[in-house]
Order: sequence, then structure tokens, then C-alpha cells
Amino acid sequence: MTNQKIQKTVIAVLALGLIAAGAAAQTTDAQTMKRTVPKDLDGILKALASYDGGLESDAYWDLRNYVLARKDTPEARLACEEKLVAFLDSKATLTAKTDVCRQLRVIGSGKSVPVLEKMLLQKDTTDIARYALEKIPGTDADDALIGALAKTKGDLKKGIITSLGQRKARSAAAELGKLLRGPDPEYAGAAAIALGQIGGMDAAEALGKFLAVTSPLFKETIASALFRCAEEFVALKDTQASFQIYDKLLGEKLPPVLRQAAMRGKIATAGDQARKLILDTLAGTDPSLHAPAIGSIKACFKEDDLSPVSTALPRLPAPSQVQLIAVLAEYPGKVVLPVVLQAAKSPDKDIRMAALKALEKAGDASVVLSLAQTAAVPPRLEQTAARTSLWGLKGKDVDERILSLLAEQMDEGVLAELVQSVGERRIFAGKSFAVKQADSPSSKVRAQALRALRAVGTPSDIPGLLDLLLKTTAEADQIAIENTVVGLAQKISNPNGRAGAVRALLAPESGITNRAPLYRVLGKIGDGSSLSLLRDALLDKDPGIIEAAVRALASWPTATARYDVFDIARTSKNEVHKVLALRGFVRMVGLDRYRLPEASVMDLENALQLVSRPEEKKLILGVLPDFACPEALKAAAMLLKDNDVKEEAKLALNKIQKALIKD
Repeated sequence: MTNQKIQKTVIAVLALGLIAAGAAAQTTDAQTMKRTVPKDLDGILKALASYDGGLESDAYWDLRNYVLARKDTPEARLACEEKLVAFLDSKATLTAKTDVCRQLRVIGSGKSVPVLEKMLLQKDTTDIARYALEKIPGTDADDALIGALAKTKGDLKKGIITSLGQRKARSAAAELGKLLRGPDPEYAGAAAIALGQIGGMDAAEALGKFLAVTSPLFKETIASALFRCAEEFVALKDTQASFQIYDKLLGEKLPPVLRQAAMRGKIATAGDQARKLILDTLAGTDPSLHAPAIGSIKACFKEDDLSPVSTALPRLPAPSQVQLIAVLAEYPGKVVLPVVLQAAKSPDKDIRMAALKALEKAGDASVVLSLAQTAAVPPRLEQTAARTSLWGLKGKDVDERILSLLAEQMDEGVLAELVQSVGERRIFAGKSFAVKQADSPSSKVRAQALRALRAVGTPSDIPGLLDLLLKTTAEADQIAIENTVVGLAQKISNPNGRAGAVRALLAPESGITNRAPLYRVLGKIGDGSSLSLLRDALLDKDPGIIEAAVRALASWPTATARYDVFDIARTSKNEVHKVLALRGFVRMVGLDRYRLPEASVMDLENALQLVSRPEEKKLILGVLPDFACPEALKAAAMLLKDNDVKEEAKLALNKIQKALIKD
């Protein structure tokens, strides 16, 4: 409650602040409207001359708005430019001149260049002059920047080089090329980047000549610039020029990632020679280039001319084979299936794995048996790959092949895989075989048949499965049958009719004596109409029946049996039954999230009165935060004194407090 008061106070303060801010804004707007705005450029520039970049920026905005209003009218634009250029020769502040250069960037022409050229040579004004010149059209701006190269040094010179790159000044290529070979590496690096931005044949030639003679450390910078040139040629559809650049890059000792990029570019611009280039690369001695060559196959080879690629597969190193198999899988199976099947027999496990995965796309009915055989034996990763491909194979003929193989005599492991595929592929025509194999002498086959029936079976199969359950003694098999019955029962739309077959067997006239497994199934199905049968079973004289009924109620999937299990926990003298019932009760309370939290907390507090072990206390503390309310805080706080669950109580308290604050 205190937190809510604090939140209301904070909101009130914020509201007052917003009101005050609104009033201030209205005052400012009023003052702005009253301010006299100079109507001519001379007046604006006079006001701007002393501007130092402070909060009073009216002069800047006046200049900006004045220029933007006239930028599209040639006469007005020229008149503005003349006065702005004259302003740059005045004693105005550097900030004011910066703002003027910003506007010359918009309306400047060759008339602005002479004064900007002078400013290029001064440390304080070079940056703002470059900023304007970078956008002024025409060769005059290029010439001014190129001319300044010989008159500057250090950061000034590097800045000018950068501006030439930004302008894409083709006429600067020769001078920048000289800087590449100069003694100063700072200028050389900036010149290389600028040449890459400028592009064109002259820039590419300057970079290409230097690539072969430069130091290894500088090669990557030059190579990156050449890549930019090549990309521009590609955009201009000059594939011959770009091909030559990529070829030159491949001839140098560059890091593998750059060589791979060059190979991709070379193949992409090779035209009719692309296929030959790919095959030559795969046959070459540099395995690092296999990846870009393999990645280009799909774009260059049609299914009719894929044979040379398939032939190259076995001669490649294992990593390259893995990559190539993945590409081959994208082609029609009739073209690549033989080579993929051969790869599946490779002594290299990575190649085998790649081939098994590829068979999902490339395979057909002819590979069903081999996939099942692979799936039947370790290693596990290959089993998984084979199963995934078997289940994912396309075509009705694949289903028919699986069904025909099921009728043959074969190893139990292979048979189990085929039965499993009936369920995974939803082959409903295989249901009768799965029903038959649910009683197979092979535990592997039985398990897979029951699992398959959950997918392809229907509620009509439940009676037969219950008969099988009653004659089965192995616990693992009983659990598998029970789970299958439950899965099929869930397919019945009426929730209160799902346990009908089980109830029929529990009727006195059925004569069934082995009733305990049937009660367990009732608990898993969760049909509300069968709760009365479980309540009656609690009063049975047979301890086995009582045990089954307790476990069924404790595992009930909904909250409906909540108070049944609470009564068991409260009255049972069997410690195991009491613990099972308590745990089931706490779980069911947690299932009902739509009750008032206070009611759920009251149930949990009642459960605490019956708890003696720390395990159940921890279970209750884990559920309490789901029903955050003051009562939940109190219940968690009570357990802070219990050393066995102190830490869990602290954690629950923290979660409840956070939930209350959030609400």
C-alpha cells in the first residue's frame, strides 16, 4: 500500500512539472512571435556576425530559412552566395563562418571557391572550407582542393585528401597516386581510401601498380580500395574492368578472406568462362578458394551440365566436400543421387553426415532401406541424420516403399526404424501393422509401434491396447501402453467421454480383476466423469487398488481433483500417499491461475499445516509468487525462520514484492 502512495505522489509531481513546462513553452513561443526578424540578408548577417554557438541561435535559423527559401531561384541564389562569400572575409566569429559555409554547401558555386581556397590553408578554417567545397559542383572546387595538396601538410593535408575522396574527384587520381608512393604512410593510407572512393580507371591503375610493390601491412588497405573500384565497375556493367581487378587481387598474397572475396567477384564477372573458372578452382591447390567457387555453382551450372562438378567431389578435401554436397542437394535427385549415395559411404564422418542430410532432398524411395539401416546402428549423430532424412523424404512412393518393407523379414533394429517412420510420416495405411507390432517379441519394435500409434491410431484402438495393458507385466511396457492410450483418448472431442473404454472395463460385470493399471490410466486421461470411480477405489480393501487410485488422483492433469488429494493428505496414515497427495495438491493449485490470489494462498497455507519435509515447503514457495498479494507475502515471511528453506523464502518474497509494485 505504501508503494502505491509513493507512485501517486510521483505522478502528481510529474504532472505539476509538465504544467510548468507547458507554461514556460507558451511564454517562449510568445516571446519568439514578438521578436523582430530581420527581413533582409544584410540584417541577418549582421546579427550572425557575433554568434558564438550559444543558446541564442536565432540568427543561425534566420539565415538557414532565408537561404532555403531562395535556393531554387537562380537570381536570388546568386545574390545570397555573393553576400555569404563576402561575409567569410569579415571579422565574424568562427562559429558564424561555419554556419555560412554550411549554407554555401547548399547554394555554393564556382564563385565561392576562391575565398574557400584561401581558408583551406588556415588551420582554424580548413575544416569548414572543406565541408563547403565537398558539395560545390564543378571542376573549380576539385582544382582548389588539388592545388592545396602541395601547400599543406599534416592533418590539413589528410583532410584535403579525404575531401577529394568524398567528392569522387576523378581529376585528383594522378596526384593521389603520387602520395601512394610517397615517404609518408599517413598520406598514403588516406590517398588509398580516397582513390577507392573516387573509382574509375585512373584510380584503379594507380592502386593496382602500387599493390604489387607495397609492404604486406599496407596491401590490405590497397586491396580494400581496389575492391571499391571493382564494385563501381560492376555497377556500371563494365565486367571486363572489374574482372581484371579481381584477377590482380588473386595474384597477390592477401589474407584468405580477401582472396575468397576476389574469387567470388572474378567468377561473377567471368561471363561464359565462369563454369571453367569454378572447375579449375576446385582442381587447384588452394583449398581456401573452394568455398567461393562452390558458392557460385548454383548460379552458373544447370542440372544438364552438372556432371563435371559431381566428378570433382571425391577429389576435394573433406571440408570442401561437405560444402559441395549441400549445394548438390539443391538439384533434382535424379541428377545428384548417385554421387550423394557414394559420399554416404565415405570413411570421413563429416562427409557421411553431410550426405545423409542431403538425402532428405536428393533421395527417393530407393534410399529408404539404406537410411533405415543407418538409423538402426550407432553413432548417434549419424542415426539422427538418417532418421531426419527418412522422415523428410518427399513422395507417396516413399510411404509405399516403407509399407512394403514392413512385410519383409529383417533385423529388429531396422524394423523398429521403419515402424517409427510410420508415425513420424503419418502413414495412416500402416496403422494395422503398428497395432500388430505393439505386441512384438522385440522391445525395440514394441516401443516404436506404440509411439507410432499415438500419431496414426484412433480412439477405436483403445480397447485393444487396454487388453494388451492388462496382460503386460513389464513396467516400461505398461507405461508406454498407458501413454499411447492417453494420446488416443485426447483425440476424443468430448472431455467427459475420453475414458469410456476404461470405465467399461472397470464395471463389475466386466469381470476384470487386474484393475490397478486401469486406475492409473484414468488418472492420466483426466476425464472428470471418472473421478467417482477413483474415489470409490480409495475405499477398496486391496492395497494395490488404493495405491493406484492415490497415484491417479495425484497426477490428475487439471485442478478438478484438488480437494480429493487434499483430503488424502489430511487423512492418510500412509506417509508415501500423504506426500504424493500434497505435491499433487500444490501442483493443482498452481494450475488454476484465474482464482482470486487470496483463495489460492489460503489453500497453500492449509497445505503448509500438513507439511513436514523441506521439499514440499520449497514446492509451495515456488508457487506462491504466482498469486502475489499481501497474504502471499505473509505466508512467505513465515518461512524465513525455517533454516531449511530460508533462501527459497527470501527469493519468493522478492518476487512477490516486485509483482505487487508492478501491479
